[in-house]
Amino acid sequence: MNRPGIFTAADISCLVIPDGCLGLPTLAALEQGIPMIAVHENFSLGKNDLSTLPWAPGQFHQVENYWEVVDPLAKTLVSKFAASRSEPELEALRAASR
Repeated sequence: MNRPGIFTAADISCLVIPDGCLGLPTLAALEQGIPMIAVHENFSLGKNDLSTLPWAPGQFHQVENYWEVVDPLAKTLVSKFAASRSEPELEALRAASR
């Protein structure tokens, strides 16, 4: 579905949630391979251990606070960007950043 104003899972690069929050967005991210970052300082009343879910390698990250979200989020976005570019484009970007 690609229509203006329609938001789908394909539009989501990563989901940031309070640690312990288990609901439909968490389960949808798990099933669709969307990376997830759980923030401990923003805890949920739910006492769910999200790390026990069957995440793919590198799909789930736990951090202590929102400052720590930046690293896994940046890595996720760079990875998705690189996957959508050809090798010559990536090499040109590497050369331009030197």
